[in-house]
Amino acid sequence: MVYRIGIDGGGTKTLGVLINEKGQILGQKEAGPANFLTVGLDQAIKNIEAVIYGLCKEHNLSLNDVKIGMGLAGVGREKDKKILTEALSGRNFDSVIETDAVAALMAATEGKDGIIVAAGTGSIAYGIRGGKQVRVGGWGYLLGDEGSGYYIGKRAMMEACRSYDGRSKHSLLHEIVLDYFACINHDDFISFIYEQPPLRQQVADLTRKVADVANKKQDSLAIQILEDAASELAQLAITAAKRLDYQDEEFALGFVGGVFRAGDHIEKPFREKVLEVFPKAKIEPCLHHPAVGAALMIAPLSEDAIANLRNTKKGSD
Repeated sequence: MVYRIGIDGGGTKTLGVLINEKGQILGQKEAGPANFLTVGLDQAIKNIEAVIYGLCKEHNLSLNDVKIGMGLAGVGREKDKKILTEALSGRNFDSVIETDAVAALMAATEGKDGIIVAAGTGSIAYGIRGGKQVRVGGWGYLLGDEGSGYYIGKRAMMEACRSYDGRSKHSLLHEIVLDYFACINHDDFISFIYEQPPLRQQVADLTRKVADVANKKQDSLAIQILEDAASELAQLAITAAKRLDYQDEEFALGFVGGVFRAGDHIEKPFREKVLEVFPKAKIEPCLHHPAVGAALMIAPLSEDAIANLRNTKKGSD
């Protein structure tokens, strides 16, 4: 029997799953980040290897027994993909390497055509239709990532300053932001930001605080930030659908990432804005983990195997 290893390698961690051709998930393994642009090439390779060799060892498999699909952050450009591919050469991996956005799309559509919008620390839309592929966004925190966790966190910090000045409506965001960064007062906050600039992930993690204030306290400024983020994410999806020439027809649109867990102030306006333009879009959360999607990049599974994957997911909920 041929086995598949699907790997979702991001900037925070690398998760691998072992799947057989019946669609049964036999095991999983986790290691550190696999984005070589942030952790370095050597460390990224070590983390990818730890997942592959770990799964093989735990299930008494050799590399000849497995095909490997890797959905990795940091390989969105051809030159970066080439660097990683060359670094992995010589290891006897029978593998397919694509971006983590491709893996997320496969997880959302179970290997079929459609569009995925991913919004975590960054944001991107990716779609495939009839062999045509499009990417929208994903240009990083300096040039884009609109609607992402970083976008929301940065907006929260900026609006906290505006609220403090009196340039915008009163908001709990000022208090929340100071507390998040353990700052005593506004001057302390400003000094901290410029003397010890927070990591992108720290800024993105502010999304949870913004969501709490929006959902539990109905803070109007926090709600506005989330709804603005939803509009940006909807625009990613709409642009991808237009570039794929979807018109008055059904298509799968999946979404994934921590931002979409921020509540109705994200998901509801996201759905509404997409459906205004594409009323037949089938908008659903990602059906499977992107690591499973990476395994589906290798080749399609049978319908029975896909059904088994769904049952496995339901059993783990």
